[in-house]
Amino acid sequence: MMQSTAVSPRRTDDLLLESLLEVGVNLSAGGNRRRMLDEILRRARRLLSAEAGTLFVRTDGHLRFAASQNDKLPLPEITRTLLDKQMVVSEDSLAGFVAASGRAMNIPDAYRLPAGAPFRINHDFDAATGYRTRSVLAIPLKRPDGKCVGVLELINRLGRNGKVVPFAAPEESGIMSLASMAAVTIHNDKLQANLDRERRNTILRLTAAAEFRDAGMSNHLRCVSRNAGLIAAAMGLDERHVDLIRWAAPLHDIGKVAVRDAILLKPAALTAEERKEMQRHTLYGAEIIGEPTNPLLATAREVVLTHHERWDGSGYPNGLGGSDIPLSGRVVGIVDVFDALVSDRCYHEPIPIESAVEIIHSERGRHFDPNVVDAFDSVKDELLESYNNPDVLPKFKDA
Repeated sequence: MMQSTAVSPRRTDDLLLESLLEVGVNLSAGGNRRRMLDEILRRARRLLSAEAGTLFVRTDGHLRFAASQNDKLPLPEITRTLLDKQMVVSEDSLAGFVAASGRAMNIPDAYRLPAGAPFRINHDFDAATGYRTRSVLAIPLKRPDGKCVGVLELINRLGRNGKVVPFAAPEESGIMSLASMAAVTIHNDKLQANLDRERRNTILRLTAAAEFRDAGMSNHLRCVSRNAGLIAAAMGLDERHVDLIRWAAPLHDIGKVAVRDAILLKPAALTAEERKEMQRHTLYGAEIIGEPTNPLLATAREVVLTHHERWDGSGYPNGLGGSDIPLSGRVVGIVDVFDALVSDRCYHEPIPIESAVEIIHSERGRHFDPNVVDAFDSVKDELLESYNNPDVLPKFKDA
C-alpha cells in the first residue's frame, strides 16, 4: 500500500530527478518497453501520491490500456476489467478528450463534473469493482513534434491524512517531464514494432523461396517454427527470445536453395561427395543472410549455421560441441531432426512418432543437449499437436 503522507516539495523534486534519471537510463538501454511503461506509471503515481493510475497508448484512432495499477485492487481484477481493451479516441470520454485536444485535465471530483464539461467520465470500472474514483489528473503524452501518442491518468491523490484530495496543477508538480519520457517510450516502441514487422516480412519472403524450391518443405518449416518456440519457452527464455527463435527457425534450411536439385531431391542415399555438398547448405544460408546487426536476422544466421552441430562435437559445419553451440541452434536442431524422422521424405518413409521419440531419447548427451531433450519431453504433448492438428501451425501469411 502507498503511504498516505503527502510528499514535501523538496522530496518531490528529489523523486522527480530520480525518476527522470532512471527512466532516461532505461530508455537508452532499450529493453522491455511494456515493463518500462508500467514503471513510468508507478513513478508518476509515487511522485504525486496517487492511489491508482492508467496509461493509454494511442494507435490508429484508438486508445489501448497499456498499464494499469491500483493499490486497493488486486492485479487480476484490474487485468480482467481493463487491460487489452480499447476505446475510440473521441471527445466523449475524458481520456479521448485529452488525446484529441492535447490538453491536460485536472478533475477534483469525478462524480461532480462542472456543467457544460466537454466530456464524460465512465464509471463502469467503479461499478464492476466497487472502487471509488474521485480526483483525476489526465495528461496527454506528446512527442517533441506535438503529436499525442497516449494519455496518462492518475487517480485519487492521497493527502496527509490519507483522504483523497485534488491534484495540484501538472505544471507545478513536474509530472510533465515524466510524461514526455513516456511519450518517447511509446514512440520508440512503435518504431521498433515497425522494424520488427519489416524483418519478419524478410523472414517470410526467404521462407517462401525455400517453399517454392521444395513444396514438401511447407509443413516442415511450420512445424519447426512452432515446436522450436515451445521448447524455447519450456527452457525458461523470456518472451522476446522465444519469439526470436520462433521466427528465425523457418530459415534454418534456406541455404538449400543453392544446392543442386539432383542432390536435394535425390530419392536414394547420397554419395560422400554429394553429402559434403548438402552439408554446405549451412554455409550457403549464412551467406544469404549476410552479417546482420538486428537481433532477428542475427538469430536466423545463428540457427542456419549451427542447427546441424552436435552436442558431442561430431556435427557440421564447424564441429562445435556442448555449450559452444548457440542455444538457438540446439533448440532448432532437435525439432528439425524429429520432424524429418516422422515426415515423408524423398529418401525415406516416415517412422512412427513413438519410434522418433525413442531416437531423440537415445541421442541425449550425444547429438542433443540433455537440457533441450528434457524441455522436449516437458512439452511433448503440445509438440505432437503439430502432427495431430495442422490448424495449430503458423500460417506465415501475415507478419
